[in-house]
Amino acid sequence: MTDVINTLQGTAFDELYTREIEPDLSQREVARREAVQTFALVLIAGLLLVVVEGLMLHSMAHVPGYVPPVQLLAATIVSAAYLGYLPIRKVSRAAKADVINALCKPFNIDYRERLFDPPDLQTFRSLNMLPGFKTSRFEDHFSGARGERRFELCEANLVHGSGRNRRTVFRGQLFRISFPKAFEGTTVVLRNSGWLSRFECPSGLAKVGLVDPRFSEVFVVFGSDQVGARVVLTPTAMEQLVALETAFAGAHLRFAFTKNDVLIAIEGANRFEIGNLFSTLVDRRRVDGIAGDLSAVFRLIDSFPV
Repeated sequence: MTDVINTLQGTAFDELYTREIEPDLSQREVARREAVQTFALVLIAGLLLVVVEGLMLHSMAHVPGYVPPVQLLAATIVSAAYLGYLPIRKVSRAAKADVINALCKPFNIDYRERLFDPPDLQTFRSLNMLPGFKTSRFEDHFSGARGERRFELCEANLVHGSGRNRRTVFRGQLFRISFPKAFEGTTVVLRNSGWLSRFECPSGLAKVGLVDPRFSEVFVVFGSDQVGARVVLTPTAMEQLVALETAFAGAHLRFAFTKNDVLIAIEGANRFEIGNLFSTLVDRRRVDGIAGDLSAVFRLIDSFPV
């Protein structure tokens, strides 16, 4: 299917941008300018407060050459910057939602920025497609259908540990693509470059040997049914998966074929963003970036035959 991709480029995209997206961004531009002005005023107020704090602390210390604590003054500046940025973030979210909804509406694709359940997180974990984590944040949920395939995806940020040991263990996109016909057994495809030290063979599965050396250099396969795994991973399918690895710039793709679903975890850059708001919103390049991200998503979904 190419309907979505065609609408996200060329003349059709030009018409959509001019008719719906640009007028919305023009209205949001007024709010953006006001928000940036508010940010500047709050930041100036924070700087003045730092000066007052410094003079007061110096006066109270009664020590020649006393230098106020840098941490305290820095905290004041950071707090002012955070408070001043809140109106900008509000405009950013609204503008982003306007653009994404306009791009998705013609195809009955539902978009939610927050307040949703991620796609089958328990199965991702049970198949060792994601590492263990302590805290999580999910955003940008899309759901809909491409022909007979139903799909949903979201952005995930998973963090392990706390305090100084806190570290991000996964940042990227999670997909679930559902098909009308179930797969034979369960097949899991993990990236074969440093990932085996983090992702062991899922419980109940065994390593599957494949004859394609190029595929085996990039991926390692585990399955509950050796024959079923080879039915899923045809030479054409393996070629497509290697191409996807290249298309996503080596972003550690992992796949699972289980029941009626293909599950995909792609570790990589944050997508579907409108960009910083310290310059005009009415900039076609902002929309081009989101449209490009959506095109990549739909090309990935369409790469799996029904």
